[in-house]
Amino acid sequence: MIEFYASEALICPRRVWFRLKGFPERWPEIAKPRLEKGIKTHEVLGRILEERFGFELEKEIILRFPRLGFEIHGRMDAYKEFPIEIKGKSSLPRFPLEYHLAQLNVYLRWSEAEYGYLYYLKLHDDPTKIVNGLNFDNFPRINGKNFKMFEVPYDPILFKETVKFFYDVKLYLDKDEIPPGTKGPHCKFCPYSYICFSHQLDEFL
Repeated sequence: MIEFYASEALICPRRVWFRLKGFPERWPEIAKPRLEKGIKTHEVLGRILEERFGFELEKEIILRFPRLGFEIHGRMDAYKEFPIEIKGKSSLPRFPLEYHLAQLNVYLRWSEAEYGYLYYLKLHDDPTKIVNGLNFDNFPRINGKNFKMFEVPYDPILFKETVKFFYDVKLYLDKDEIPPGTKGPHCKFCPYSYICFSHQLDEFL
C-alpha cells in the first residue's frame, strides 16, 4: 500500500515521486534557514495552542483508499474538534495557497469538521516576538502584526481533486515513469532539485 502525505497534496508530483522511489533528500543551503525558522514558529505557537486552549499537537491521521491502492497519512499541527495548520512564510500571502488548502482539507475530511484554520506567520529569528504580539481574545480567530488567518470550510470537490492527484502519481509509479514537474519559485527550495535539474537525469533513474 502506497503511503502519501497530506502535506504532498497538489504539490509538484515529481517531488512526491522522488520520495516514494527512495531518493535521498538534499536540502539546498538556501532552504535550511527557512526550515529552522519554520520549526521554531510551529513550536512557539503550538505551545500556546496546547497550553492555553487544550489542543493536541502533531495529531496523526490516516485516510485509507484500499480500492485505489494507497493511503494518505498526515500529522495535524493542532487538533481539538477542528484542525489548525501553522505555516511560516517569508512573506504573507494575500490568499491561502492551494496546496495548503488541500492539506487542511484532508484533515477536515478525517475529522468531519465543517471548518478549519490556516495560520500564516512571518518567519523570524525569534518567533516569540511575533506570537507575543497576537490577539487571542476571539480564538480561534487570531489577529496581529505579521500574521494572517483564514477560516476554511471543507471542500468536497477539492478533496476529489486531491485523491485524483495522488492516484495519478500512483499510476506513474506503477508504470515506473517519471511524472512531469511543475516549475516555479519553489524549485530552488526543493530537496530533489539536485536530481530534477540534472542534465544526466536518466543516470539517476
